[in-house]
Amino acid sequence: MASSRKQPLAEVQRVVWQALQRQIQAGDHLCVGLSGGLDSMVLLGVLKALAPQGGFRLSALHVNHQLHPEADRWQQFCQQHCREQDIPCHVERVALNRAGGESLEAVARDARYAVFARQPADFIVLAHHQDDQAETFLIQLLRGAGLPGLCAMPEMRPLDPRGAAPRLLRPLLQVARRDLQACAGALDLRWVHDPSNDQRTYVRNFLRHEVAPVLGARFPSWQATLARSVRHLSQAQGLLDALAQQDFAASGDAGGIRVADALALGEDRATNLLRWWVRRQGAPACHQGQLQEWLRQGRAARDRMPELVWSGWVLDRFDGHWQLHPALASQWPAQTWTHWPDAAIAIPGAGRLVQEPVVGAGIRADLLRQGSVTLRRRQGGERLRPHPGGPTRTLRHLFQEARLPPWWREALPLVCQGEALICVPGVAVDAAVQAGPGQPGLHLRWEPFVSDDAHW
Repeated sequence: MASSRKQPLAEVQRVVWQALQRQIQAGDHLCVGLSGGLDSMVLLGVLKALAPQGGFRLSALHVNHQLHPEADRWQQFCQQHCREQDIPCHVERVALNRAGGESLEAVARDARYAVFARQPADFIVLAHHQDDQAETFLIQLLRGAGLPGLCAMPEMRPLDPRGAAPRLLRPLLQVARRDLQACAGALDLRWVHDPSNDQRTYVRNFLRHEVAPVLGARFPSWQATLARSVRHLSQAQGLLDALAQQDFAASGDAGGIRVADALALGEDRATNLLRWWVRRQGAPACHQGQLQEWLRQGRAARDRMPELVWSGWVLDRFDGHWQLHPALASQWPAQTWTHWPDAAIAIPGAGRLVQEPVVGAGIRADLLRQGSVTLRRRQGGERLRPHPGGPTRTLRHLFQEARLPPWWREALPLVCQGEALICVPGVAVDAAVQAGPGQPGLHLRWEPFVSDDAHW
């Protein structure tokens, strides 16, 4: 009997070890998302056993959503278990702000993943397993998702497509829930139970408790079968991503995607390219109808500048290119200083103004620190003289010469002394305040939409 109890544990350890060999390197820091439930408790136990062999550092993270009366008890349970196992455990409490129309489940997930992204770890390791994968596939299928959605959950993916955050690792995707239950017995584990997992009002719980038993009665291995289909779909998506990379190499550049070149690919390949590019930039996915409408608008006259706005992001067309960027706040209050700050200046919702010391160029550092200096939005009619002895130029002409797209112009802060415009960051400095040879100067650079959770 004892040997039969150990067999599932050995098999799960083997599967997890194979996943680790595919994804991690010796010395990596693995942080387990520990809810206190059976799945994450088993994952933590398995990784603790494999840590000496894998040469990785192990810790745990518990996110307290403060939604349930027992939430603090679950937090204490996780902390106590980690103390007993000599595993570092970090706890973060989150306050959920639920906007109109958003499900509580989605808000909690977003808050949890924001916490994941802040962790000083190489991997956030999650306990999603084969049954979860099958349920996710069904949910996406019932929502009419395209191929990226039907790929469900990958074994590994970066939290930030630009690589600035830990990666998510799911080493249990080939392990069935029943095997994890057997492992919990072999490891003599205790765990907590979240009663919300029994509420059929949530789609996943409805599938788990109502649909899964019916499917299991006719197709006993349906979870494994669907998980295998997910792997096939992921391979197909990988080929489409490789094609999109080739198409971007032929139609993209630092300015975005050249519209004419993309449209010449045909609708299917252009749609695939846009979908891949949007995902790579870290923006939420567009649905098929939005992309088709965008392709149609891409054929509009050259002087038109259509834009597609969704989920805090904007896709627009400028100078023959499609450009993708977070929606920037064009309405923000002016900021005035009597003593110019030494650090970067944040404009909430829009970006930040970065300053770099230079000599003989930029704006004179001493002038910025004399008297009152204001950062404000464009109001219309602004002018400055960029060259000594030259004519004054309107801001509109300077923007056109610098080829700045409208979305950049609207959020760009202007530097003024009194009513006089003295600097347009990254574009021009008025001749009267330019640093001369040998004089200390400051180069002001505008970085749009830099914040804790989004950046360029």
